[in-house]
Amino acid sequence: MATTVKVSTETRDRIKAFGRATLEDTIIEALDALEEREFWAQAERAAAWRATLSDDEQAQRRAREAEIDAAFDSIE
Repeated sequence: MATTVKVSTETRDRIKAFGRATLEDTIIEALDALEEREFWAQAERAAAWRATLSDDEQAQRRAREAEIDAAFDSIE
């Protein structure tokens, strides 16, 4: 299913300048790159947050994660 998206002529020209086979190919590639960047930014924020946890809080998280892993391991 296709749809129409209105963009300025300037934006259309910027998309065309990337030279992919179609405008859609360019947009998909740009969205993939944005999703990847956002994923890693979120992962870095989570790692920074985890680093602020006390040793006890980190131990509690590891214990809960081990319980979840064990539960999934028991599923056949």
